[in-house]
Amino acid sequence: MGLEFGHNLGLRRALRGLPLSPLVPGYGRLVARQRTLGLRHIGDALVERGRVLGVLDGVFEEGGARRRQHIGADRLRQLGAARGGAYGPLLAQLEAVQLQDPAALRRILLYQLVELLQAHPQGADPATAVALGVCPQEAGPLVRVAAAHLRLDGEQRRAVEELADAWADGKVRRAAGLAALLPAGGGGDALLRRRLAEIAERVKEADDALDAAREAEKAGDARAAEDCMLRAARLASDCPRALLGLVRLHRAGGGAGVGAGPAAGGEKPGPAAVYDEGARPREVLTVLPAPEAVTVALSPAPPAADAANGRRVVRLTRVPGGPTGITEITDLSPAGGWVDPSPPFGQEVRYAALPLRDGRIDGPPVVSDVLLVAPDVSGLRSTTGRGRIEATWTEPSGALGVRVQLVGSAGPVGGAEVRTGALTATGLGVGAYVLRVRCRYRSPDGAVIESAGAEHPVSVDPWPTPVDRLDATAVHGAVRFSWSGGDDADVRLVAWPAGPPEPGAELTDDPARPWPAPLPWAAGAGGGLVPPPGSVTRVSALAVLGPRAVAGPGLVVECPPAVAGARVERVGGGRARVTFDWPAEAGEVAATVEQDGASTVHRVVARSTYVREGLYVDVPPSAFSVTLSAAPRTPDAVVVPPPGGAVRVPADIAVSYRIVPGARRALRRGPSLLRVTLSCPGEVPADLPEFVLVARSGNGRDPVRPRTPTDGTTLLRVGGSTLTPGSPVELPVPSGLRPPYALRGFLLGEGAADVRLDEPSPTTLVVR
Repeated sequence: MGLEFGHNLGLRRALRGLPLSPLVPGYGRLVARQRTLGLRHIGDALVERGRVLGVLDGVFEEGGARRRQHIGADRLRQLGAARGGAYGPLLAQLEAVQLQDPAALRRILLYQLVELLQAHPQGADPATAVALGVCPQEAGPLVRVAAAHLRLDGEQRRAVEELADAWADGKVRRAAGLAALLPAGGGGDALLRRRLAEIAERVKEADDALDAAREAEKAGDARAAEDCMLRAARLASDCPRALLGLVRLHRAGGGAGVGAGPAAGGEKPGPAAVYDEGARPREVLTVLPAPEAVTVALSPAPPAADAANGRRVVRLTRVPGGPTGITEITDLSPAGGWVDPSPPFGQEVRYAALPLRDGRIDGPPVVSDVLLVAPDVSGLRSTTGRGRIEATWTEPSGALGVRVQLVGSAGPVGGAEVRTGALTATGLGVGAYVLRVRCRYRSPDGAVIESAGAEHPVSVDPWPTPVDRLDATAVHGAVRFSWSGGDDADVRLVAWPAGPPEPGAELTDDPARPWPAPLPWAAGAGGGLVPPPGSVTRVSALAVLGPRAVAGPGLVVECPPAVAGARVERVGGGRARVTFDWPAEAGEVAATVEQDGASTVHRVVARSTYVREGLYVDVPPSAFSVTLSAAPRTPDAVVVPPPGGAVRVPADIAVSYRIVPGARRALRRGPSLLRVTLSCPGEVPADLPEFVLVARSGNGRDPVRPRTPTDGTTLLRVGGSTLTPGSPVELPVPSGLRPPYALRGFLLGEGAADVRLDEPSPTTLVVR
């Protein structure tokens, strides 16, 4: 067996020399999978650990004891089943390559090994090939032939790797461009040399068809010209002259198209066949521009059998003074048709859909009308308020900007503030308006063009005048509100359950967030409202006009909890002791003394101080009221005392009496006198009680004082009407009782509880 390249070894199509190109469609995808796995070359995926590759007369896996196994489609299938996982896609693609061409696997492996050896600093050393997994017996011949093999630069290597894909896709013009970068003779690669010759032949046939089409067009034979153009397009699917000629001829003639029989891969197409367009409905290519894309659709949709062969859709872009641009459209629309994701803004385009058979153009195109790619804004929407319109939109990415116009019944409206994607117009009157937004684009010749424009009707509705000030005053246990503004509105005083909106906020009748009902407080004195005791309420003004409202200012009204069990007792010295039941959750309690319509807070006491010291307040001698309430907890609140809690204390009216001994005459005293004195600040009440003097005799040495007005003998009565401040009443004490006895005065009548009786020392009331 020979161990040098050039021997006629292995399979019938085995190489006689090193390949200059893999010549395998999909080679770029294969290399991407290989690199994802971290493999140096495809041979790393073909052998088990510890084994090496034989490459001279095929691809073999060599191991110990001179075992040698050929790697073909069956072995690749076994490796795929054994390794699976991440190796599966790569091994499946290699299996497909091997089934299509038995020599292709070896071409790919040798191409990659030579590339690695030529790029390695020690590429001429057989040890380098052994390190790459090559059988040691074949390493020497491989490195010698690799060193003498033609070296490719980066551009040439890209050309040899992409050449097979261009040929398989029928892109003969591209294949010819790639072939021009390579050596004319294929660099010793016989298969590559044959492929280059096929490309050159196909290019000549396409050029001949184009020349024939041009001559037929000059002769006025549009049908023959279109037939020749179609043949040129089938020979070179990427030929711009053929494609543009088909579009031009079909638009101009509108007649029958031509097709061709099947052709696969890079094989030469068969002879053309004439189609009868009357056998199927006339197709229309519609375009639907959007802000960032254009949707292309065939109408009616092609039948299922036709759709299996597909359509080729291209965009033709008109460039002033230059060649028409041709762009393939491959993105499919979910709704059917195609999507052009990046149309050229500011330029005129057409779209053409060409029927395909086996990947080749198979008939005349369906051509759309001219479309100026100048899309309008999207998402144009607006909101309105009091004399205000706010609008937003989204501009296409290719737009230079927008021109915005707001038109009312009296014409265009000026003074609107326009920002990127937004507009705000204020000071508008009630009525209907139209908002027009046009996008501006730069055309290829430098001019600025505008889109057709998006129009949006909007109405400014009447809104209520908001309340601009809200005041509240506490009056007689109620709160009286007053405000300014809201002249044309129904002003409601409300309490928002989740916090009030900002003053000036515009609200519409929304069932999801209804406006709160007016305050449910009872009416109080002077037209005020009585808040619930213990409540702290944020009261806000709401101006309502139909289904619209404007939030107004607010304030806090606090009605502290009532204080129960209040008692007031004068303790002398112009002071009174106040006792009560401490209200729950109150930190402090305030005592307010009211006299003659004037109120003064005398004392605020904390719970700890009240428990330790009690509560004492300074009071006047005249009548007064003491009102107790929990101290407010909210700063700057309007405080409304709760109803009740006031204790009325009458004026300090006192009746004093004294027993004045009679004047001594000789050895005896004259009769004693009863002196009754009235002390009353202010006006004397009309219902002063009656004073009675009662005497009680005693059986012993010390008589007992009378306990009640009936516990003894009534000696004297002084009517209340006879008492006058500053004018004591004096009456002689009857002497008919036998000493010893004790005297005591009492007050009788309805007003007795409101008059204090000032009694003398009991010892002065005993008569012996």
